[in-house]
Amino acid sequence: MKLRVYITLLFCWIGMGTGFCQVSKTLHQTFTLDAAEKVNINVVAKKIEMKETKGSRILVETKVTISLPNDRLLDFVCNSGRYDLTKTMDATTREITISSKKTNDVIVVKGEECIEVLEYVIYMPASVKFINNSTLVDGKE
Repeated sequence: MKLRVYITLLFCWIGMGTGFCQVSKTLHQTFTLDAAEKVNINVVAKKIEMKETKGSRILVETKVTISLPNDRLLDFVCNSGRYDLTKTMDATTREITISSKKTNDVIVVKGEECIEVLEYVIYMPASVKFINNSTLVDGKE
């Protein structure tokens, strides 16, 4: 009977240890429309969710998860602008392109590669038309 309890506690302890091996943080960015009628999204992510909202601004919520249990590393890379998106306006077509950096360097800590997972929730105003989403998922189009 005691052996069964010890084995159960051992599995719970191992499960808790492996469950805390990653950290995540949510970032927010807003973009003005600047009289644009169309929006093109070009980001690198595992998952993108589009939601409609009232108003005149685009809100992008980015959830960043890294495979290492290091809060300070995550804060550093987030505050350094690694996950910032850029907005480009084409005045002739009245189109905004929101894009991410395609060439982020690999993060290596103590010889271990850090896996980054990005997920986006994009709140798009009802007044603009969403025209394209060329998204790379895990590096593949």
